[in-house]
Amino acid sequence: MKRPMPVFLTFFILGIIWGSLSLTPVWFFTVSLFVFSLGLIFLFFFKIKTFTAPPCLFVLGFILSYNKTNNFNALCDGLAESRTTIRAEGKITDISDNSLTIKTDNFGEFGKSSEPVKIICYTDETQTFSVSDTVSLTGKLNNLNPKYNPSDFDEIQYYRCRGINYKMYDGDISYISSNHNLPYYMSLLRRKAGTAIDNMYTAENSGILKAMLLGDKAYLSDEIKLLYKNAGIYHVLAISGLHISLIATALMLLFRKPSHSIIIILMLFSYALFTGLSPSVVRAVIMMSILLISRIINRRYDLISSISFSAFIILAVNPMYLRDCGFLYSYSSVFGLALFAKPFSDCFKKVIGTSTKPQRFAADSIGASTSAVIISKLINMWFFYSITVYDIISNLVVLPLMFTVILSSALSILFYVLNIKIYVVFAYTAQLILNFYKITASAVTALPYCTITTGRPVIAFAALYIIFIIALKTAISYKNKAVLTAAAAALILGVITHTAEINKDRIAFLYVGQGDGVVGFAEGKTFVSDGGGTKDEPDEKDEGTYTILPYLNYMGKTRVDYAFISHIDNDHMKGVYELIGNIEIGEIFLPKGNYSSELYTLLTEKAAACNIPITYLSAGDTVNFGKNSAFRCVYPFSEVSEEITDINDTSMVLNLSLNGTGFLFTGDITSAAESEIVKSGSDISADVIKTAHHGSKYSSSEEFIAAVSPFSCRNFLRQKQHLRFSQSENNRYLR
Repeated sequence: MKRPMPVFLTFFILGIIWGSLSLTPVWFFTVSLFVFSLGLIFLFFFKIKTFTAPPCLFVLGFILSYNKTNNFNALCDGLAESRTTIRAEGKITDISDNSLTIKTDNFGEFGKSSEPVKIICYTDETQTFSVSDTVSLTGKLNNLNPKYNPSDFDEIQYYRCRGINYKMYDGDISYISSNHNLPYYMSLLRRKAGTAIDNMYTAENSGILKAMLLGDKAYLSDEIKLLYKNAGIYHVLAISGLHISLIATALMLLFRKPSHSIIIILMLFSYALFTGLSPSVVRAVIMMSILLISRIINRRYDLISSISFSAFIILAVNPMYLRDCGFLYSYSSVFGLALFAKPFSDCFKKVIGTSTKPQRFAADSIGASTSAVIISKLINMWFFYSITVYDIISNLVVLPLMFTVILSSALSILFYVLNIKIYVVFAYTAQLILNFYKITASAVTALPYCTITTGRPVIAFAALYIIFIIALKTAISYKNKAVLTAAAAALILGVITHTAEINKDRIAFLYVGQGDGVVGFAEGKTFVSDGGGTKDEPDEKDEGTYTILPYLNYMGKTRVDYAFISHIDNDHMKGVYELIGNIEIGEIFLPKGNYSSELYTLLTEKAAACNIPITYLSAGDTVNFGKNSAFRCVYPFSEVSEEITDINDTSMVLNLSLNGTGFLFTGDITSAAESEIVKSGSDISADVIKTAHHGSKYSSSEEFIAAVSPFSCRNFLRQKQHLRFSQSENNRYLR
């Protein structure tokens, strides 16, 4: 077999996947037997001499992944759970704009942990420390946040992928000593380069160049991140193969002999260390190193084998990278280039022509741009719930100028540090190109259907898309129209499957911290009932931005038809307030009553500016949600709503009938309001109840629960037990 490395990587990845699922021993041995059988098949049909290698790599992947997934530190877990103040000593391994990462195993009076752990400490005093400094840390350990909602940022996955186990807020960090090693000097050099960038460029362009050259995205504004992402050029903000190839090309001009390749490799790994060892950088450096080694030993370089080998090295060090967005995006792009760049270029040459050099360059550029995004579209859908339409066009404009912007900005830093005035010319050139990038990105994002919200793809779609990629490659390689038709059929079937799944009727009770947040979909329409809220400042980003809107995007929704706000407390209204202007809203509903607040006033003004009507409901009002669904308001009563003094008892109580299933949304009403509702004789029976005031002991009276008679409570009520879901119980359930 010409390329065994991709096969070895595939088995290794399968082992990592099985290991991350924490399977039982029976499952493990069953799957291992299956994999060994596959090894025999590869032996006889693909002539792989070492048929035991794939199964052994599968077992290795399983062991590494299982140990990483189930790695617990008894001492630190206990300290974090008990919220005990600790004093630890350790070394700083990384510094960002607002945090230090400290590696330690010494917890003073509590003893030493079984193995070193990394703690990310959020502080404003990062400038007073350097990498490799030994420091004393005093504070309370915090566990990484679990992923409460399916669309939430996975803090555990993100930080554990980077070797970080715990976090600490407002810790007291004291300097002990310095260790002047290579990471220390790299940190100083990186800080000096960052200072030079700050002094030469605008704040916006400074943040972009720090990401491009130093691998530090902490200074990127949210506006630039969103603009570049929607334009399909966000990848230029990450150090990748393009940067490494440019650096390697420049170095090869200085070190021309093949024997000098070792010097180039060492310099490339030094740059990788300088920029923080991100997966894309490590991948590019390993691949370039293989190319340089092949230059030394005079062997032919194979791109796909090189990609596979670099992925194997990174995953062997940390198998959790398999679920990391940066890792997957980097490898999907480079695999796309390896598989499709040449055939796509050949196809475009037939259309554009090959008679002139510009025609050939255009065909090659379009072919490379198309091949780089064809696989990464799936990664975009998985992590960002959307795809960009014009990224091929924007990349054709942006990428040819990358060499100039990197070279100019790097030279501007060098000459600035050396105090040679010519740095102004290079800084002006880089700044001019970055401004052009912004103009291009703004023009692209202004085009219709620039970004299509797709929702997260279901597993069936992901599998069919992979089949589409494999079939497309096969069809192009063997010029088989039947296989090409099969590829198109797989893609169409995947789209149909995905669309059918995300359009199913469902209701999600989201975790929004303090407050309520419910999102429902039925008969092609979307509703939101309350949106949570934990921040006091009206314009401070809150649950609407971080929970409700991401979940709507996760489900592929770009419009909220009905937004219900039970009452004007911030922990119910703030999330909906944030949605206004960020997503299309058809109508907002509030309870009738005599109330006011700063946020309520801002919400009404913001809704008016966006031409969103506000309707006030009282008992007896209905809102039809479709042919088989409707909201019926059962509280407040119009004749007493003006007299209610407790803001919680102004809460709107809604009874939703959704295709024959009943839901009762109760806001924050107290047992007094519950008693009034029961006395009124209103039909409040439902299969599911959202307990009032987050399960407060002053709500959910037994007579009220009995009148509702929710499906999950009936057996308990027969035994005269009172079922109540508190916020803490909900937290434990979600964990």
